This record gives sequence, structure tokens and C-alpha cells, in this order.
Amino acid sequence: MPARCLFALTVLLLADLAVATEVRIADRDSPGLIAAIEAANAAATPTTIHLAEHGLYTLASAADPDHQIGLPILRGSIRIDGHDAEIRRYANADYTLIAIATGAEVQLNDLTLAEGSEGALVNRGKVQLNRVKVVDNVARTVSAIVENYGSIRIRDSEISYNQLAGSQRDAGTVVNYGTLQLERTRIVGNVVSRRYDSLYAASAVLNFGKLHLHDVAIEENAAEAILSAAALGSIINLGTGNLEASALTLVNNEPPESNRIDTSDLRFHR
Repeated sequence: MPARCLFALTVLLLADLAVATEVRIADRDSPGLIAAIEAANAAATPTTIHLAEHGLYTLASAADPDHQIGLPILRGSIRIDGHDAEIRRYANADYTLIAIATGAEVQLNDLTLAEGSEGALVNRGKVQLNRVKVVDNVARTVSAIVENYGSIRIRDSEISYNQLAGSQRDAGTVVNYGTLQLERTRIVGNVVSRRYDSLYAASAVLNFGKLHLHDVAIEENAAEAILSAAALGSIINLGTGNLEASALTLVNNEPPESNRIDTSDLRFHR
């Protein structure tokens, strides 16, 4: 075979190998979703997993019981297109719904994450949430519904009606140690309480890292006090926490001080 033809054939074969994998999961096929994630973690190329339109995927047990995670930990380049489907815990056992490993690149689109009992999502990689609803989750022993150690960008989404009760450490509906960007997103109706007065409780975001908010509504959340209202709020910055915000709405949060933020260490943009 001439060298030019051999080169052309090699390029075509490499192009085929580089094509992302597309997988479609039938409605209510939770084992199929788990298998697809495990295959995506092992794949050398990106994988897109399509869920059924308006489908329901119940998790009757933890796929990773050692780490108390409902689905296998996402470790690769994975995109889940939910098509308005729901992933829900449906078990007596307590676990987080989704965890993302260091080095992973993940995108979740048009999806609802609900009824996790140790929060909904823990991220140590890089993740985008587009049109995602994080609702009706609780945190029994962990400190957040969404916990970020890596990078998260959340757009056109909702984090609502979640509950952390009697936290034994500093806690928030969202706790950020890395970089967190929220755009055109609502944080509504969440409740956070603490066990000891010395602990901080943020009904929206407890921030130790870099927090960027644009066109975000924080409404009707409650940071509840056991004895006093000290160290309570909707957004709390601790350590080297830094906030940049524009078009931020704070309305009807409790205690009333939660509707104000001390701007001495923060940067706001009109």
C-alpha cells in the first residue's frame, strides 16, 4: 500500500477512536445507568449518557457503599443529559447521590437530584450543572447538600427545599472550598440548623474559597439557632473566602440579618 494511503487510513482510524461514546438509558433502568457510568469511567474518550425524557431513576442501594455514594464515583470525562429526568434515593440506607473524583470533567444537564440523605453532590473535579434542580435532600452527618473542593459552574438551576438539621460542624446548604460560579440560579427554601453556638450555619453558601454570583436569587432560606443567632446567615465567608457578586437578590431569609452581607471584605458589581 502506498505510504500516502496508509497515512490517510491511519488518520481515519484515529479519528474514529477519538469519537465520544453516546449511551441511552431506558426509563427506570437504574442498573443500566450504573453500568454506563462504570463503562464511562473506564473509557479513554468522553462519554455522553442520555436519560429517558422525564424518566425516573431510583437508587435502592448505594452503588459505592464504602463511600456512601448512590452512583459510582464519576472519574472520567462524562456528560449526563437528563432530558428532565430525576435521580432519587429510594432506600433506608443513607448516602450521597453523586460524587465526582479529582481529575474528572463532568457535565450534568436538565436533571433533578432528589432525596439524598447525606447530601446530593460532592465534587473534587471540574463540573458544570446546567438547568439542574437539587431539591428535597437532607444531610444527616455531612456538612452540606452540595460540597465543592474543585470547580463548579452552576447555571439556570435551582437548589431548594433541602435540610441540614442539628449540624455538629460548620455547615451550609452549599459549602465551597474551591471555585464556585452561580449564574441565573435560585437558592430557595433551605433550612440549616446547628447543634452548638460556636458553629457557623449558612442557609445558602458557606464559602472558604472563590465564590462568583451573577443574577442569583437567595430567598426564604432559614439558618436556625438553637440558643442564639450568632454566626448565622445566608452567605458566610470564612478563612480566605472571597465573593464577587452582581445582580444578587437577598429576600425573606431568616434571621433578618441574612438579607444583608458585610461588604467590607467583598466585591460587588452593578
